[in-house]
Amino acid sequence: MSKTPKRILFTSHTANFQKFNRPYMRMLRGTLEAPYEDLNIGGWKVDYASANEEEIFDADNAFKVNFARSPLAFHNHIKAYKQLKKILNNNHYDLIHTHTPVGSIITRLAARKARADGTKVIYTSHGFHFYKGAPLKNWLLYFPIEKHCAKFTDLIITINHEDYERAKKSFRTKVKEINGVGVDVSKLKRSTSDKKKQEIRKKLGLSSNDFVICYTAEFTANKNHRFILNSLAPLLRRHKDIKLLFLGKGRLLEATKTLAKELSIEKQVIFPGYVEKVYDVLGACNLAISASLREGLGLGVIEAQLCGLPIIVSDNRGHREIVGNYTKNLYDPKDEDAFRKKVESAFSGEDYYIEFNEKFSLRSSLKKMRDIYLSF
Repeated sequence: MSKTPKRILFTSHTANFQKFNRPYMRMLRGTLEAPYEDLNIGGWKVDYASANEEEIFDADNAFKVNFARSPLAFHNHIKAYKQLKKILNNNHYDLIHTHTPVGSIITRLAARKARADGTKVIYTSHGFHFYKGAPLKNWLLYFPIEKHCAKFTDLIITINHEDYERAKKSFRTKVKEINGVGVDVSKLKRSTSDKKKQEIRKKLGLSSNDFVICYTAEFTANKNHRFILNSLAPLLRRHKDIKLLFLGKGRLLEATKTLAKELSIEKQVIFPGYVEKVYDVLGACNLAISASLREGLGLGVIEAQLCGLPIIVSDNRGHREIVGNYTKNLYDPKDEDAFRKKVESAFSGEDYYIEFNEKFSLRSSLKKMRDIYLSF
């Protein structure tokens, strides 16, 4: 008699988040390919619940749930709760692995009965909204909710040490730390041939002599693109061979383009949008930056490191995790002068390179998650 396969449900408020979960979904299904095939578990049925705004891959079933990102979208939350309850009632899951703050809250509340019947629940926090220096409203809203939901969680996974220590101290459940979702070293390249580099620069409208500063981030207030433009505008006006490359998309994209025009630097700020092969573009740049106010870790920065780029990043818990003792690479994300001086010094030749740490690799993350899944 064949063994009944185990079943897992992944949830995230947005389907786009699947890009981080797919390696783990493949591992559970047993479909990881080289060079990670030795880490396959296999024998699991994998389902995914999200807003379903795009196609879900590597799943046996994909469910549409009316998740909303805003904690105040109560109508959506009630509907999502009922939809999840129905999904859980119709399918017995051995494990639920939930991601994203609001989506994970709804998921854990909806899974209380299932958990009482034997289902285990894992929540991966990609950066708590309450952290050292966070606004008081974040603490008043998110901390008590997360503390309450921890009662319905069998394991909380954090991606930085500050969150790990806080969860371990404050929440009554098991806590483990994993260094992010993992960067696929097999796909990212440490360097790009000079010919390839020039081809990419030509496509982006850049010359071979340009000093290219790259920022990979969604256009949101937290990612702080406005700060970057205001800080670097004087530098860009003095040095026409400095170019800013903003990779990504988001609701503040057009507002950022408008600001670049207002500052008279629009010819030096390039907006390629979302780039599939980001490692090729990074290999054609000279410096990577980040200005985010809040960061769970900072995948874009780690990818830039892997491509051999020096980095200058805002001082937050996620970036501190990446730079370690190299504190000269950090700056206060509210201090325009400090940021501009660091970028100018990099342009003048000061070294801000930090070698990629293997603990941030996909293989490392897969190994740790493999052990966790096998423990349930």
